[in-house]
Amino acid sequence: MLQTYLTWLNQHQFHGIKPGLCRITKLLNRLGNPHKKYLTLHVAGTNGKGSTCAILSQLLTEHGLKTALYTSPHLIRLNERFKINNLDISDEDLYELLKILYQKVMDEPITYFELTTALAFLYFAEKRVDIAVIETGMGGRLDATNVILPEVSVITTIGFDHTKYLGPTLEKIAFEKAGIIKRGRPLVLGRIEKAPLRVITKRAEKLSSPSYILDQDFEIFFSAPFWTYKGEREFSNLDLSLKGSFQGDNLALALKTLEILEEKKLIKIEEKKVRSALKRVRWVGRYEKIEFQEKEWLLDSAHNLEGAKALVASLERDGFYPYLLILGITDEEGEKPVSQIFKILTKHASNIFVCEFSSPRKALTLKDWSRILKNETDLKKVNFLHSPKEALLKALRSGEKKILLTGSIYFLGEILKSFRELNLCLSEPL
Repeated sequence: MLQTYLTWLNQHQFHGIKPGLCRITKLLNRLGNPHKKYLTLHVAGTNGKGSTCAILSQLLTEHGLKTALYTSPHLIRLNERFKINNLDISDEDLYELLKILYQKVMDEPITYFELTTALAFLYFAEKRVDIAVIETGMGGRLDATNVILPEVSVITTIGFDHTKYLGPTLEKIAFEKAGIIKRGRPLVLGRIEKAPLRVITKRAEKLSSPSYILDQDFEIFFSAPFWTYKGEREFSNLDLSLKGSFQGDNLALALKTLEILEEKKLIKIEEKKVRSALKRVRWVGRYEKIEFQEKEWLLDSAHNLEGAKALVASLERDGFYPYLLILGITDEEGEKPVSQIFKILTKHASNIFVCEFSSPRKALTLKDWSRILKNETDLKKVNFLHSPKEALLKALRSGEKKILLTGSIYFLGEILKSFRELNLCLSEPL
């Protein structure tokens, strides 16, 4: 029976992206406004918001709070989007909640993301969580999650992505992300360029929301393999399980948010619990290294220009090159700088596999890739492959010792499915 409701939910994919709060507000009213029954934190940003949410969730769970986490998209199963104390929703609970949604929607037009957001809010209320960490979808101001009144809002980064909906400049994108700021509620900001930062802080000032800015009000330092945080408190030699130099900023944002919650007397920070939590954070497919069959495999979701730059910087720092690159990208709006992303990711590539894959978003086809790469000077390195499974089989047979798998989160999901279908002996994360 669960599959019947999953099929119904998936049918709403064709409604696409429709920013706005009217539909979700109407549905939540019918459900009794479950999002108002627990504390929330709201996290937006172009990159890093998922990792920041994962770190926050683990920190809060370790401190004894019953902590919910809502993120998107999922890699393999829908259940991954809805977690309590880091455990995915069960099939039984998912079935019961989808059944309720089916009855409440009454065939009115509503998007897939709006339905999953309502499902998350309802699930967390029914399980009586203490606090929920909520990741925005695409934007902020008109994002379906923006019906909550968070204790703290967080904006990680501002970069170019989804410009069809968010605007063609960093300032316009910043304006949309700043829509999550609520009057009088604190705001934590990551490493953001001056022009978009001015847009956000101006909005915060208008709403009397105190702002805490990375590198101004709190800091993070790296001395391999540990991090040092300086804010209201100072923590040295922090061992974060998430690797990649870009994770330091996400760690700093999470710790600053934790400090604010302590100031609000919602939590009492214990250093021992902080250290334990950071060692246990899991975020599958984000700069994740796995060794098997005498090869090193690294998975990451560098799906836009800033993400690609951050990934390559970490690879260079860690000496993970030369590598075989296996790449799959979505470009639903037809505006992503794919050629630039390709050039950055192939900087240290000894060989390149570009793949087609299935996705609810528009994935680049081999025909698209041929058009995009027609002017590349060194096409001898490029192999055009019809599926992630084909790429994995070729990689296994190759003499390559380092293999980088990256691109869209949906592509990583297909990669993970292919690993399982091939019955490869992998570590627990896959």
